[in-house]
Amino acid sequence: MRRTKECAEQTREAILDAAETVFFRQGVAATTLSQIAAEAGMTRGAIYWHFENKLELFKAMQDRAHLPKERLFDAGQLLGAEDMLATLLEKTLEVLRLAPTDERGKRVYSILLFRCEYIGEMQEALARMRDSDDDFAVRIERVFARTEETGALSGEWTAKTAANAYCAAVSGLFSQWLKIGDGFDLMAAGRPLLTALFASYRAR
Repeated sequence: MRRTKECAEQTREAILDAAETVFFRQGVAATTLSQIAAEAGMTRGAIYWHFENKLELFKAMQDRAHLPKERLFDAGQLLGAEDMLATLLEKTLEVLRLAPTDERGKRVYSILLFRCEYIGEMQEALARMRDSDDDFAVRIERVFARTEETGALSGEWTAKTAANAYCAAVSGLFSQWLKIGDGFDLMAAGRPLLTALFASYRAR
């Protein structure tokens, strides 16, 4: 029984690997389950054993990857930090440093941003991604709200506008990095941008 379960898991992982490869190479809309099966060296029936349809396969691929915002932190850690702004900046820069070493995360994030048309059945995937983005924005806003309560946030910002600016900056950096490729140094571009942004957050 254990061997059977291990084989099933290996087959599922091979299917996800193949889906990543084909989605990245030719886009989600242009990819069929038959093409994924061929890439994996399996029959289409093997895919249907593990996944109901392409949407379910796409969501499983997304769940398996560690996307940048998921690597950041638990907001609870930041809320307990003595200097929340410094800790948030430090953790964000750490994500920028580590992101280029995660080939799977980079590949899947590229698929989500640039190689998927969110129409038809894939509209559910778009709604799911928006919910994830909204949840992340809420957690970030909590950090800035607490910073505001302690008097450490500049009066030029509110918790909402500060969180919006932060999310836009981080999202923009990753988008440019994935779009341009190796010619874009994520840390070299991100460190001065975020350092200046966080300096503007501090109350004087």
